[in-house]
Parts: sequence; structure tokens; C-alpha cells
Amino acid sequence: MHTSAGKHVLITFARSFLTLELSRLMAAAGHRVTVVDSIAVTVSRYSNSTSKFVRVPPPKFEPQAYCRKLSQIVVDEGIDLVIPIHEETDILSMMVGLFDPSVKLFLTDFATLDTLHNKVSFQRKLADMGLPTLSFASVSNDAELAAVDFGTAFALKQSYSRGSQNIYKVVPGQPLPSPKYEAGNEWLAQEWTSGTSYCTYSICHEGKIYAHATYPVRYAIDGKSCLTFEQVTHPGIFDWVTKIVAETNFTGQIGFDFIDNPETGLRCIECNPRATSGIMMFREHNGIDRAFFGTNVDAAGEVELIEPDADVDKMIGVGMLLYGWRKDAFPNNSMRGFGKEFRRAQDVITRKGDERPALMLVPSYAAILRTCFKYKVGLAEAFMHDHEWDGHKV
Repeated sequence: MHTSAGKHVLITFARSFLTLELSRLMAAAGHRVTVVDSIAVTVSRYSNSTSKFVRVPPPKFEPQAYCRKLSQIVVDEGIDLVIPIHEETDILSMMVGLFDPSVKLFLTDFATLDTLHNKVSFQRKLADMGLPTLSFASVSNDAELAAVDFGTAFALKQSYSRGSQNIYKVVPGQPLPSPKYEAGNEWLAQEWTSGTSYCTYSICHEGKIYAHATYPVRYAIDGKSCLTFEQVTHPGIFDWVTKIVAETNFTGQIGFDFIDNPETGLRCIECNPRATSGIMMFREHNGIDRAFFGTNVDAAGEVELIEPDADVDKMIGVGMLLYGWRKDAFPNNSMRGFGKEFRRAQDVITRKGDERPALMLVPSYAAILRTCFKYKVGLAEAFMHDHEWDGHKV
């Protein structure tokens, strides 16, 4: 039962498949959906689930203009709930005062977002909570990098980065990398470990989880950005997420990356305090809209947790075609195994009765390719480049 039907929802980052799936889920529950993006041709714009598309300034490069435009759309269109998808979440959290008090922005306060988003401060937060962490250190110059000694290999990545972007594996005895140091965006040196990798996605209100998904990293871009999605039950991971969400009194969408090592146990690698691909694992009958509006509670006021179906098996079809066949996309990958997975999993883009997003994939990616040339970045980076946030205060 969808008790919050009839609302008007604004969802950002319309080029994203996350936005497309969430729009479909919201529309199926009886809500009206408006989507926005800084590029004109996006898959969500052409979905039957969206009632309106508005082009907005790029939040990374024009953050104030972006937020002012969204606040005006909220007034003009009578928006009830704003759901940010990517790192424009951080930018919006710094400018909530621009928005009419009657509209809910589905995000937490900036200080909390920043603590969770920043890879160094997040590891410190875990340590402060008494949760076990991998060995880690903050690195701001070559001298600090040379001083790192965990007795084993370690990963080196910037505090504000995403996916497999600019990650070095540093091995003792081998030449050190030459990272680019930036004020306000220190690097995290983090002990390298092995084990089974998992990602999570949760929808939260004031420190409580209203919906949750856990999925193992299988087919992925460089072993990081997942292309296939299967629901698993992992009580240890859910306990971790529950503790962190409660400790930070978090509201919004949040995801975590974990590695479960059979000898050392579960470790949380990083936090993504925004939407993650796990939203694509839910189906219409799950009623995920209730989690966003906080209405999936029983008569006693206790949350009735929403989870994906146990048999869910989805993929990002275009991502699989571009990256899934490559050797580094899956352990011991083969064309035969890739073909079997591609035939088995359900594509999140194609949908009977809503074919236009799939038909618009080529024009949509052509628009993203123009971003590649404009900003001189690769295709994977260009997909989200003008919606990234690298720690600069607005």
C-alpha cells in the first residue's frame, strides 16, 4: 500500500540510470516526476515516467546558479520532495536556505555529509566509533607519502574522488607514485586487502534505515563500479550500516563499500552519502516510494524495512557491452561467461511499455561524448564530471 501517493517529486541527474529507475518506481506508485540535468539529451527525459524535464546549470561549475534554478523550479512546479542523486547532494546541502521551507530536500546536513564523503575523515569517524578499520594515513605531500609504512601494499586515493578514479596501488620496495596534491583534497593511504567485496544502498530518516540493499561486486568497471546486481543477506554489514546511520543521525540516501576477509573480518572501505546503484534493485511492488516519504511504519511506529526481492538479478546493459567483456571486469573473465551473464540478467534500461530511454541511448551518449571533449576527460569520467564535488565550499 502506497500511503504517500500523489506527491510531486523532483529528481536530479537525469542522465543517470539511477534516476531513470527511481522515476519509474515513483511514477508506478502514483507520483508525478520532474527531472533535471545540465545536458539536454538524457535517458530519463524520454521516459513515460517523467512528466517534465528542465535543463539546469552544471552544479560543479555553477553551484549557486544551479541551486537557485532548482529552488525556482520547486516554487513554479509545486515540488513536494527533492531527491538528489549524485554529488550535487553536497552542493545542495550547503544552500538549503534558498529553498522554500515547505519542500523537503532529501539529504542530511552538510557537516555530516562532508565527514562521510571525505575518505580520510570517514575512516577517522569509524575509529572514533570503535569500529575496526584497515590501517590508514592522511597524505598531503611526498614526505608524508614516503613515511607511510603499513608493512604491506596500500591503496592511495584522494579524499574527494569516486569509483576507480585516480587510485594507485603502492607496493613496498617499488617506486612511489607522483600524485597531484591539492589544498583541501588530501590523499588517503589505506592498507590493501583481499576478500569478498560488497556494496550497499540505504534510504534513511533521522538515523533509522527504511530501505536497504546489499549486493556483491561481480561484473564491474575496474572492479569498482558495479554493472550487475544481486541481492544478498549479510547481517554483519547491516549491523555496521545501522550503527553508522544511527551515530550520524543520517537522513537521505547512503551507500558503503565493504571487504569481508575470512581472516581479519569485515572492513568498511568508504562511504558514498548519496544514491548508489542499489536503487536499481527494487521493483515496483516493493513500494520504495514509502521509504523516501518515511511511511513504511507499523501501528506502533516501528519501521517495516523494505528490501529487494531475493531473486533480483539486474544489469546495466550498455555498461556490460562497453566494459563487462574485459578481463578486469570479473575474476577469470571469459567471453562465454560474459555472454551467459548478459543473457541471464535483466537490463535496467530496457522496459516493455517504456522503450524510448533505450532508443535514446545513442543520442544520450553522444551528448556525454561532447562533455569528454569539452572537459578533456574519458567517457566514464565525463558521465558525471559536471556533477562532481571535490570539497570546495560554496
